[in-house]
Amino acid sequence: MELPATVSRAGGSLDVRARADPRAPAPAGSPPVSRPFPAGDVAPGPCVARAFARYLGRVLADAGADPPELLWHPFALPSAAAPVTVRVGPSTAWWDELSARRAGAHVAFRGRAGRGPSVLAKRVPVTVFDRWDPSAVGPTPQGFDILAIVTTFNEADIVEDLLARLRGDGIRVHLIDNWSTDDTFAIATARAAHDGGITLERFPEVGPPAYFELEKLLMRVEDVAHRSGADWVVNHDADEIRQSPWAGVPLRRALYCVEQFGFNCVDHVVMNFRPVDERWQGAGRLQDSFPWFEFGDHHAAFRQQKAWKPQPEPVRFASSGGHDAAFPGRRIFPYRFLLRHYPIRSTAHGRRKVLTERLGRFSPEEREKGWHVHYDHYSDTSAFLWSAESLHRFSTLEELDRRLLVERLSAAALPANPFPGESVDPPPPRRLLGWRGRVPGNRWLLGRVPGNRWLLGRVPGNRPGTDPSPGVRPGRG
Repeated sequence: MELPATVSRAGGSLDVRARADPRAPAPAGSPPVSRPFPAGDVAPGPCVARAFARYLGRVLADAGADPPELLWHPFALPSAAAPVTVRVGPSTAWWDELSARRAGAHVAFRGRAGRGPSVLAKRVPVTVFDRWDPSAVGPTPQGFDILAIVTTFNEADIVEDLLARLRGDGIRVHLIDNWSTDDTFAIATARAAHDGGITLERFPEVGPPAYFELEKLLMRVEDVAHRSGADWVVNHDADEIRQSPWAGVPLRRALYCVEQFGFNCVDHVVMNFRPVDERWQGAGRLQDSFPWFEFGDHHAAFRQQKAWKPQPEPVRFASSGGHDAAFPGRRIFPYRFLLRHYPIRSTAHGRRKVLTERLGRFSPEEREKGWHVHYDHYSDTSAFLWSAESLHRFSTLEELDRRLLVERLSAAALPANPFPGESVDPPPPRRLLGWRGRVPGNRWLLGRVPGNRWLLGRVPGNRPGTDPSPGVRPGRG
Protein backbone atom coordinates (compact mmCIF):
# COMPACT_ATOMS: atom_id res chain seq x y z
CA MET A 1 0.00 0.00 0.00
CA GLU A 2 1.41 3.34 -1.04
CA LEU A 3 1.28 6.01 1.62
CA PRO A 4 0.73 9.69 1.29
CA ALA A 5 2.42 12.66 0.23
CA THR A 6 0.20 13.93 -2.51
CA VAL A 7 -3.44 13.23 -1.66
CA SER A 8 -6.28 13.57 -4.15
CA ARG A 9 -9.94 12.72 -4.37
CA ALA A 10 -10.85 9.69 -6.45
CA GLY A 11 -14.15 7.86 -6.62
CA GLY A 12 -15.49 9.52 -3.48
CA SER A 13 -12.59 8.34 -1.30
CA LEU A 14 -9.12 9.55 -0.60
CA ASP A 15 -6.69 8.28 -3.23
CA VAL A 16 -3.31 8.45 -1.50
CA ARG A 17 -0.20 8.40 -3.67
CA ALA A 18 3.34 8.55 -2.31
CA ARG A 19 5.71 11.17 -3.56
CA ALA A 20 9.34 10.49 -2.69
CA ASP A 21 8.36 7.85 -0.11
CA PRO A 22 11.62 6.53 1.32
CA ARG A 23 10.29 2.98 1.22
CA ALA A 24 9.16 3.03 -2.41
CA PRO A 25 11.49 1.18 -4.85
CA ALA A 26 13.36 3.49 -7.22
CA PRO A 27 12.55 3.29 -10.94
CA ALA A 28 15.01 1.26 -13.00
CA GLY A 29 18.04 3.27 -14.01
CA SER A 30 17.34 6.10 -11.58
CA PRO A 31 20.22 7.57 -9.55
CA PRO A 32 20.52 6.61 -5.88
CA VAL A 33 18.34 8.67 -3.53
CA SER A 34 19.50 9.85 -0.12
CA ARG A 35 17.02 8.57 2.44
CA PRO A 36 16.24 10.35 5.71
CA PHE A 37 15.47 7.00 7.40
CA PRO A 38 17.06 3.57 7.17
CA ALA A 39 15.30 1.24 4.73
CA GLY A 40 12.80 -1.04 6.40
CA ASP A 41 12.98 0.79 9.75
CA VAL A 42 9.40 1.70 10.70
CA ALA A 43 10.05 4.42 13.24
CA PRO A 44 7.23 6.13 15.13
CA GLY A 45 8.09 9.54 13.62
CA PRO A 46 7.48 8.62 9.95
CA CYS A 47 4.23 6.88 10.93
CA VAL A 48 3.09 10.08 12.61
CA ALA A 49 3.91 12.08 9.47
CA ARG A 50 1.76 9.75 7.38
CA ALA A 51 -1.12 10.02 9.83
CA PHE A 52 -0.82 13.82 9.68
CA ALA A 53 -0.99 13.75 5.87
CA ARG A 54 -4.12 11.60 5.99
CA TYR A 55 -5.72 13.99 8.48
CA LEU A 56 -4.94 17.02 6.30
CA GLY A 57 -6.23 15.19 3.23
CA ARG A 58 -9.54 14.42 4.92
CA VAL A 59 -10.15 17.91 6.30
CA LEU A 60 -9.07 19.73 3.13
CA ALA A 61 -11.17 17.43 0.94
CA ASP A 62 -14.24 18.08 3.10
CA ALA A 63 -13.60 21.82 2.70
CA GLY A 64 -13.31 21.48 -1.08
CA ALA A 65 -9.64 22.50 -1.05
CA ASP A 66 -6.68 21.06 -2.94
CA PRO A 67 -4.85 18.09 -1.39
CA PRO A 68 -1.80 18.44 0.87
CA GLU A 69 1.71 17.31 0.07
CA LEU A 70 4.12 15.13 2.05
CA LEU A 71 7.84 15.31 1.24
CA TRP A 72 10.22 12.71 2.61
CA HIS A 73 13.50 14.38 1.73
CA PRO A 74 14.80 17.46 3.56
CA PHE A 75 16.00 18.98 0.27
CA ALA A 76 12.71 18.49 -1.57
CA LEU A 77 10.95 21.78 -2.38
CA PRO A 78 7.26 22.42 -1.65
CA SER A 79 4.89 22.55 -4.60
CA ALA A 80 3.41 25.91 -5.50
CA ALA A 81 0.01 24.23 -5.93
CA ALA A 82 -0.36 22.54 -2.53
CA PRO A 83 -2.15 24.50 0.22
CA VAL A 84 -0.15 22.62 2.88
CA THR A 85 3.19 20.85 2.54
CA VAL A 86 4.67 18.67 5.27
CA ARG A 87 8.41 18.05 4.88
CA VAL A 88 10.02 15.34 6.98
CA GLY A 89 13.71 15.37 7.79
CA PRO A 90 16.41 17.52 9.40
CA SER A 91 16.55 21.09 8.19
CA THR A 92 17.56 24.59 9.22
CA ALA A 93 15.53 27.77 9.57
CA TRP A 94 17.27 29.51 6.66
CA TRP A 95 16.70 26.55 4.32
CA ASP A 96 13.03 26.36 5.31
CA GLU A 97 12.59 30.08 4.65
CA LEU A 98 14.32 29.78 1.25
CA SER A 99 12.14 26.79 0.35
CA ALA A 100 9.01 28.72 1.32
CA ARG A 101 9.95 31.76 -0.78
CA ARG A 102 10.60 29.61 -3.84
CA ALA A 103 7.14 28.04 -3.47
CA GLY A 104 5.34 31.29 -2.66
CA ALA A 105 4.42 29.89 0.77
CA HIS A 106 5.51 30.59 4.32
CA VAL A 107 6.92 28.46 7.13
CA ALA A 108 3.97 27.83 9.42
CA PHE A 109 5.49 25.45 11.98
CA ARG A 110 8.80 23.75 12.74
CA GLY A 111 9.17 20.98 15.28
CA ARG A 112 9.31 17.26 15.83
CA ALA A 113 6.80 14.44 15.87
CA GLY A 114 6.76 10.86 16.96
CA ARG A 115 6.36 8.70 19.98
CA GLY A 116 7.20 5.19 21.02
CA PRO A 117 7.51 2.68 23.85
CA SER A 118 10.99 3.74 24.97
CA VAL A 119 13.21 6.79 25.37
CA LEU A 120 14.99 5.71 22.19
CA ALA A 121 11.85 6.02 20.07
CA LYS A 122 12.40 8.35 17.15
CA ARG A 123 11.08 11.88 16.99
CA VAL A 124 11.62 13.13 13.48
CA PRO A 125 11.97 16.78 12.41
CA VAL A 126 8.91 18.17 10.61
CA THR A 127 8.39 21.47 8.79
CA VAL A 128 4.92 22.64 7.75
CA PHE A 129 4.54 25.11 4.87
CA ASP A 130 1.20 26.69 4.00
CA ARG A 131 -0.59 29.73 2.51
CA TRP A 132 -2.14 30.91 5.77
CA ASP A 133 0.13 33.49 7.35
CA PRO A 134 -1.56 35.39 10.23
CA SER A 135 1.03 38.18 9.99
CA ALA A 136 -0.09 38.86 6.41
CA VAL A 137 -3.70 39.45 7.46
CA GLY A 138 -4.74 43.05 8.04
CA PRO A 139 -5.64 44.40 11.50
CA THR A 140 -8.63 42.88 13.25
CA PRO A 141 -11.58 45.31 12.89
CA GLN A 142 -12.67 46.88 16.13
CA GLY A 143 -16.21 45.65 15.56
CA PHE A 144 -15.23 42.02 14.96
CA ASP A 145 -17.50 40.32 17.50
CA ILE A 146 -16.77 36.99 19.20
CA LEU A 147 -19.29 35.58 21.68
CA ALA A 148 -18.24 32.86 24.11
CA ILE A 149 -21.24 31.01 25.49
CA VAL A 150 -20.08 29.59 28.82
CA THR A 151 -22.03 26.96 30.75
CA THR A 152 -21.34 26.59 34.47
CA PHE A 153 -22.19 24.51 37.50
CA ASN A 154 -20.26 25.05 40.74
CA GLU A 155 -17.12 26.65 39.29
CA ALA A 156 -16.66 29.40 41.88
CA ASP A 157 -12.92 28.78 42.13
CA ILE A 158 -12.25 29.58 38.45
CA VAL A 159 -15.14 31.68 37.08
CA GLU A 160 -13.54 35.05 37.94
CA ASP A 161 -10.32 34.16 36.12
CA LEU A 162 -12.30 32.79 33.17
CA LEU A 163 -14.28 35.99 32.71
CA ALA A 164 -11.19 38.18 33.07
CA ARG A 165 -9.29 36.13 30.50
CA LEU A 166 -12.03 36.20 27.86
CA ARG A 167 -12.88 39.87 28.37
CA GLY A 168 -9.18 40.75 28.27
CA ASP A 169 -9.10 39.36 24.72
CA GLY A 170 -12.12 41.45 23.71
CA ILE A 171 -14.52 38.48 23.65
CA ARG A 172 -18.10 38.94 24.80
CA VAL A 173 -19.42 36.39 27.27
CA HIS A 174 -22.91 34.99 27.81
CA LEU A 175 -22.90 32.76 30.89
CA ILE A 176 -25.58 30.09 31.33
CA ASP A 177 -25.57 28.78 34.88
CA ASN A 178 -27.24 25.44 35.59
CA TRP A 179 -28.27 26.57 39.08
CA SER A 180 -24.95 26.33 40.88
CA THR A 181 -25.12 25.73 44.63
CA ASP A 182 -21.89 27.63 45.34
CA ASP A 183 -20.95 31.27 44.59
CA THR A 184 -20.46 30.86 40.82
CA PHE A 185 -23.52 32.87 39.80
CA ALA A 186 -22.96 35.56 42.44
CA ILE A 187 -19.35 36.10 41.31
CA ALA A 188 -20.42 36.33 37.66
CA THR A 189 -23.27 38.71 38.53
CA ALA A 190 -20.91 41.03 40.40
CA ARG A 191 -18.51 41.07 37.44
CA ALA A 192 -21.34 41.72 34.95
CA ALA A 193 -22.57 44.67 37.00
CA HIS A 194 -19.59 46.77 35.84
CA ASP A 195 -18.83 45.06 32.52
CA GLY A 196 -21.34 45.42 29.69
CA GLY A 197 -19.60 42.65 27.74
CA ILE A 198 -20.98 40.01 30.12
CA THR A 199 -24.57 38.79 30.15
CA LEU A 200 -25.90 35.87 32.15
CA GLU A 201 -28.92 33.73 32.88
CA ARG A 202 -29.93 30.70 34.86
CA PHE A 203 -31.20 27.64 33.03
CA PRO A 204 -33.77 26.24 33.16
CA GLU A 205 -35.67 29.40 33.92
CA VAL A 206 -38.23 27.65 36.12
CA GLY A 207 -35.70 26.58 38.73
CA PRO A 208 -33.11 23.94 39.62
CA PRO A 209 -33.57 20.73 37.60
CA ALA A 210 -33.74 17.29 39.16
CA TYR A 211 -30.98 16.06 36.83
CA PHE A 212 -28.27 17.56 34.66
CA GLU A 213 -29.81 17.39 31.17
CA LEU A 214 -27.00 18.24 28.77
CA GLU A 215 -28.99 18.09 25.55
CA LYS A 216 -31.56 20.61 26.76
CA LEU A 217 -28.77 22.91 27.96
CA LEU A 218 -27.06 22.67 24.56
CA MET A 219 -30.31 23.43 22.77
CA ARG A 220 -30.39 26.67 24.76
CA VAL A 221 -26.80 27.35 23.65
CA GLU A 222 -27.88 26.75 20.03
CA ASP A 223 -30.65 29.32 20.39
CA VAL A 224 -28.41 31.95 22.02
CA ALA A 225 -25.76 31.43 19.35
CA HIS A 226 -28.22 31.85 16.48
CA ARG A 227 -29.72 35.03 17.93
CA SER A 228 -26.39 36.54 19.03
CA GLY A 229 -25.54 38.55 15.91
CA ALA A 230 -21.88 37.72 16.56
CA ASP A 231 -19.31 37.15 13.84
CA TRP A 232 -18.15 33.97 15.60
CA VAL A 233 -19.47 31.89 18.48
CA VAL A 234 -17.44 29.72 20.85
CA ASN A 235 -19.15 26.94 22.82
CA HIS A 236 -17.06 27.16 25.98
CA ASP A 237 -17.02 25.25 29.28
CA ALA A 238 -15.94 27.04 32.44
CA ASP A 239 -12.97 24.72 33.07
CA GLU A 240 -11.36 25.32 29.67
CA ILE A 241 -8.79 27.61 28.14
CA ARG A 242 -8.93 28.02 24.37
CA GLN A 243 -5.71 28.82 22.53
CA SER A 244 -4.88 29.43 18.89
CA PRO A 245 -2.44 27.15 17.02
CA TRP A 246 -0.05 30.08 16.43
CA ALA A 247 2.23 31.17 19.25
CA GLY A 248 1.52 34.74 20.34
CA VAL A 249 -1.76 35.06 18.39
CA PRO A 250 -4.76 35.62 20.72
CA LEU A 251 -8.01 33.75 20.22
CA ARG A 252 -10.01 36.65 18.80
CA ARG A 253 -7.27 37.56 16.33
CA ALA A 254 -6.86 33.90 15.32
CA LEU A 255 -10.56 33.48 14.53
CA TYR A 256 -10.47 36.62 12.38
CA CYS A 257 -7.51 35.17 10.46
CA VAL A 258 -9.31 31.86 9.99
CA GLU A 259 -12.26 33.72 8.48
CA GLN A 260 -9.97 35.66 6.14
CA PHE A 261 -8.44 32.36 5.01
CA GLY A 262 -11.89 31.20 3.89
CA PHE A 263 -12.92 28.85 6.72
CA ASN A 264 -15.98 29.05 8.97
CA CYS A 265 -15.44 26.41 11.66
CA VAL A 266 -12.66 25.40 14.05
CA ASP A 267 -11.91 21.99 15.55
CA HIS A 268 -9.85 21.48 18.71
CA VAL A 269 -7.35 19.07 20.20
CA VAL A 270 -8.27 18.09 23.78
CA MET A 271 -5.50 18.37 26.36
CA ASN A 272 -6.61 17.23 29.80
CA PHE A 273 -4.43 18.88 32.45
CA ARG A 274 -3.99 16.76 35.56
CA PRO A 275 -3.04 17.52 39.17
CA VAL A 276 0.15 15.79 40.30
CA ASP A 277 0.12 17.40 43.75
CA GLU A 278 -2.17 19.46 45.99
CA ARG A 279 -0.90 22.89 44.99
CA TRP A 280 -4.34 24.09 43.84
CA GLN A 281 -6.09 25.83 46.70
CA GLY A 282 -8.98 27.35 44.79
CA ALA A 283 -7.26 30.53 43.65
CA GLY A 284 -4.85 31.60 40.95
CA ARG A 285 -4.47 31.02 37.24
CA LEU A 286 -5.10 27.52 35.90
CA GLN A 287 -2.24 27.68 33.40
CA ASP A 288 0.24 28.45 36.18
CA SER A 289 -0.89 25.64 38.47
CA PHE A 290 -1.19 22.68 36.11
CA PRO A 291 1.77 22.09 33.77
CA TRP A 292 1.09 18.37 33.14
CA PHE A 293 -1.40 17.01 30.61
CA GLU A 294 -2.49 14.04 28.54
CA PHE A 295 -4.31 14.09 25.23
CA GLY A 296 -8.00 13.18 25.26
CA ASP A 297 -8.46 9.44 24.77
CA HIS A 298 -12.23 9.19 24.27
CA HIS A 299 -13.55 9.02 20.72
CA ALA A 300 -15.55 12.23 21.32
CA ALA A 301 -12.27 14.09 21.98
CA PHE A 302 -11.42 13.85 18.28
CA ARG A 303 -14.49 15.77 17.14
CA GLN A 304 -14.49 19.11 18.94
CA GLN A 305 -15.98 21.61 16.49
CA LYS A 306 -16.82 24.18 19.15
CA ALA A 307 -16.22 27.47 17.34
CA TRP A 308 -18.04 28.53 14.20
CA LYS A 309 -19.39 31.43 12.19
CA PRO A 310 -23.19 31.69 12.68
CA GLN A 311 -25.23 30.76 9.62
CA PRO A 312 -28.63 31.86 8.26
CA GLU A 313 -30.10 28.69 9.76
CA PRO A 314 -29.37 27.57 13.34
CA VAL A 315 -26.21 25.48 13.76
CA ARG A 316 -27.18 22.21 15.42
CA PHE A 317 -24.88 20.32 17.78
CA ALA A 318 -27.00 19.37 20.83
CA SER A 319 -27.73 15.86 19.54
CA SER A 320 -23.98 15.16 19.31
CA GLY A 321 -23.36 16.24 22.90
CA GLY A 322 -21.93 19.57 21.70
CA HIS A 323 -19.05 18.00 19.77
CA ASP A 324 -20.11 18.36 16.13
CA ALA A 325 -21.30 21.75 14.86
CA ALA A 326 -22.95 20.64 11.62
CA PHE A 327 -24.21 23.01 8.94
CA PRO A 328 -24.25 23.20 5.12
CA GLY A 329 -21.10 24.68 3.62
CA ARG A 330 -18.98 23.98 6.67
CA ARG A 331 -15.25 24.45 6.05
CA ILE A 332 -13.13 23.36 9.02
CA PHE A 333 -9.74 25.01 9.39
CA PRO A 334 -7.05 22.29 9.04
CA TYR A 335 -5.11 23.15 12.20
CA ARG A 336 -6.80 22.35 15.48
CA PHE A 337 -6.97 25.02 18.15
CA LEU A 338 -6.00 23.97 21.67
CA LEU A 339 -8.72 23.07 24.16
CA ARG A 340 -6.90 23.03 27.49
CA HIS A 341 -9.20 21.25 29.92
CA TYR A 342 -8.91 21.34 33.74
CA PRO A 343 -11.73 19.07 34.94
CA ILE A 344 -10.17 17.88 38.22
CA ARG A 345 -7.92 20.27 40.13
CA SER A 346 -7.14 18.52 43.44
CA THR A 347 -8.16 15.49 45.48
CA ALA A 348 -10.78 17.46 47.41
CA HIS A 349 -12.12 19.07 44.25
CA GLY A 350 -12.25 15.74 42.42
CA ARG A 351 -14.14 13.99 45.21
CA ARG A 352 -16.67 16.79 45.51
CA LYS A 353 -17.19 17.26 41.78
CA VAL A 354 -17.25 13.64 40.62
CA LEU A 355 -18.75 11.76 43.56
CA THR A 356 -21.18 14.41 44.82
CA GLU A 357 -22.00 16.89 42.06
CA ARG A 358 -21.82 14.79 38.88
CA LEU A 359 -22.46 11.05 39.14
CA GLY A 360 -25.76 11.47 40.95
CA ARG A 361 -27.01 14.34 38.73
CA PHE A 362 -26.62 12.83 35.27
CA SER A 363 -29.88 12.35 33.40
CA PRO A 364 -30.92 8.65 33.30
CA GLU A 365 -32.27 9.13 29.76
CA GLU A 366 -28.96 10.52 28.56
CA ARG A 367 -27.07 7.77 30.35
CA GLU A 368 -29.10 5.25 28.36
CA LYS A 369 -27.82 6.92 25.18
CA GLY A 370 -24.23 6.28 26.27
CA TRP A 371 -23.55 9.82 27.50
CA HIS A 372 -21.83 10.82 30.77
CA VAL A 373 -19.67 7.71 31.10
CA HIS A 374 -16.33 9.48 31.55
CA TYR A 375 -16.51 9.39 35.37
CA ASP A 376 -17.86 5.85 35.75
CA HIS A 377 -14.50 4.42 36.79
CA TYR A 378 -14.30 6.63 39.89
CA SER A 379 -15.33 5.47 43.38
CA ASP A 380 -14.80 6.38 47.03
CA THR A 381 -11.37 4.74 46.91
CA SER A 382 -10.17 6.46 43.72
CA ALA A 383 -7.07 8.61 43.65
CA PHE A 384 -7.48 12.00 42.05
CA LEU A 385 -3.77 12.66 41.48
CA TRP A 386 -1.73 11.55 38.48
CA SER A 387 1.92 10.57 38.12
CA ALA A 388 3.91 13.14 36.17
CA GLU A 389 5.82 10.29 34.54
CA SER A 390 2.71 9.33 32.56
CA LEU A 391 1.98 12.88 31.34
CA HIS A 392 3.37 15.49 28.96
CA ARG A 393 4.72 18.77 30.28
CA PHE A 394 3.40 22.04 28.83
CA SER A 395 5.23 25.33 29.18
CA THR A 396 5.01 27.14 25.82
CA LEU A 397 3.84 26.23 22.33
CA GLU A 398 7.38 26.54 21.02
CA GLU A 399 8.64 24.03 23.58
CA LEU A 400 5.71 21.68 22.94
CA ASP A 401 6.36 21.75 19.19
CA ARG A 402 9.86 20.39 19.74
CA ARG A 403 8.20 17.16 20.86
CA LEU A 404 4.58 16.96 19.74
CA LEU A 405 4.00 19.30 16.81
CA VAL A 406 1.90 16.98 14.67
CA GLU A 407 -0.07 15.59 17.58
CA ARG A 408 -1.17 18.99 18.87
CA LEU A 409 -1.96 20.37 15.39
CA SER A 410 -4.11 17.46 14.28
CA ALA A 411 -4.63 14.83 17.02
CA ALA A 412 -3.31 12.43 14.38
CA ALA A 413 -1.20 9.50 15.54
CA LEU A 414 -2.90 9.32 18.94
CA PRO A 415 -3.90 5.73 19.75
CA ALA A 416 -7.62 6.42 20.32
CA ASN A 417 -8.09 8.40 17.10
CA PRO A 418 -11.20 6.87 15.45
CA PHE A 419 -10.55 8.12 11.90
CA PRO A 420 -9.15 5.44 9.55
CA GLY A 421 -5.43 5.79 8.96
CA GLU A 422 -4.99 8.61 11.46
CA SER A 423 -4.12 6.50 14.50
CA VAL A 424 -0.68 5.05 15.12
CA ASP A 425 -0.80 2.24 17.62
CA PRO A 426 2.38 1.18 19.44
CA PRO A 427 4.25 -1.50 17.44
CA PRO A 428 4.07 -5.09 18.66
CA PRO A 429 7.06 -6.38 20.65
CA ARG A 430 9.89 -7.92 18.64
CA ARG A 431 10.70 -11.61 19.01
CA LEU A 432 14.15 -12.86 19.97
CA LEU A 433 16.52 -10.19 18.67
CA GLY A 434 13.81 -7.57 18.91
CA TRP A 435 16.00 -5.39 21.15
CA ARG A 436 17.88 -4.16 18.10
CA GLY A 437 14.71 -2.58 16.70
CA ARG A 438 14.66 -0.20 19.68
CA VAL A 439 18.04 1.39 18.86
CA PRO A 440 17.80 4.28 16.33
CA GLY A 441 19.71 3.40 13.18
CA ASN A 442 20.65 -0.06 14.48
CA ARG A 443 18.86 -1.91 11.68
CA TRP A 444 20.85 0.09 9.13
CA LEU A 445 24.16 -0.65 10.89
CA LEU A 446 23.56 -4.37 11.41
CA GLY A 447 22.66 -4.74 7.75
CA ARG A 448 26.15 -3.58 6.84
CA VAL A 449 28.05 -6.07 9.01
CA PRO A 450 29.27 -8.86 6.66
CA GLY A 451 27.10 -11.92 7.07
CA ASN A 452 24.85 -10.25 9.61
CA ARG A 453 21.97 -9.57 7.23
CA TRP A 454 21.97 -13.23 6.16
CA LEU A 455 22.00 -14.42 9.77
CA LEU A 456 19.27 -12.10 11.02
CA GLY A 457 17.12 -12.96 8.02
CA ARG A 458 16.90 -16.51 9.31
CA VAL A 459 15.71 -15.54 12.78
CA PRO A 460 11.85 -15.51 12.87
CA GLY A 461 10.46 -12.00 13.02
CA ASN A 462 13.79 -10.30 12.35
CA ARG A 463 14.17 -10.31 8.58
CA PRO A 464 15.56 -6.95 7.44
CA GLY A 465 13.03 -4.99 5.44
CA THR A 466 10.06 -6.52 7.24
CA ASP A 467 7.52 -3.95 8.37
CA PRO A 468 5.65 -5.00 11.55
CA SER A 469 2.83 -2.50 10.94
CA PRO A 470 -0.06 -3.89 8.86
CA GLY A 471 -0.74 -2.10 5.61
CA VAL A 472 2.67 -0.45 5.39
CA ARG A 473 4.87 -1.28 2.44
CA PRO A 474 8.14 -2.93 3.56
CA GLY A 475 11.43 -1.33 2.64
CA ARG A 476 14.03 -2.79 0.36
CA GLY A 477 16.56 -5.09 2.02
